[in-house]
Amino acid sequence: MARRAGRARHGHPRDHDRRLRRDRRRARAADAAAALLPGAYSASASPTGLLSGATTVVVLPGGDDDVAVEASLSADATAKAQAQLDAYARACAQPADAVPANCGIRVPWAADLAGLDRIAFRIEQLPAVVLSPDARSFAATGGILVATASGTARDGTAGSFTYRADDWALRGTVAFAGDGMVLGVG
Repeated sequence: MARRAGRARHGHPRDHDRRLRRDRRRARAADAAAALLPGAYSASASPTGLLSGATTVVVLPGGDDDVAVEASLSADATAKAQAQLDAYARACAQPADAVPANCGIRVPWAADLAGLDRIAFRIEQLPAVVLSPDARSFAATGGILVATASGTARDGTAGSFTYRADDWALRGTVAFAGDGMVLGVG
């Protein structure tokens, strides 16, 4: 599993795609060759807090070698991914005037309301993250979310309806950048 450098940040779900594209551009730039003096060098998987694995490479005068580090997820990787996803899910569950995109949330409010004015969410259980063996994707499943939709009922009066999802899930990609991990939900 090859990982590249960049810079990790997290925040509001709408900003995520822009940051992921920027981090991928930086990763391609960091993939360039480096000139080294003859000697023995240790190469480690990076970011070290999330990936483990190392190798030693001997550089000889005039040599041109590639280095590959067999990397695996560290024990802290899932916990750090869970913390990042929890922040993302909480941002998704803020009150809004529409169901948020890229949040794994489906609310069938149109079955009961002619128009939606506001939707409020209550998280009863956050989805639990499982990273894929190659650390390129994740699935966060088992979440429980309650949504209360308020608006104009079909008869023209004000109405409020509550919906419960016992299968709230988020899925996406994993990228390692700088000293962090970026989850791309989508």
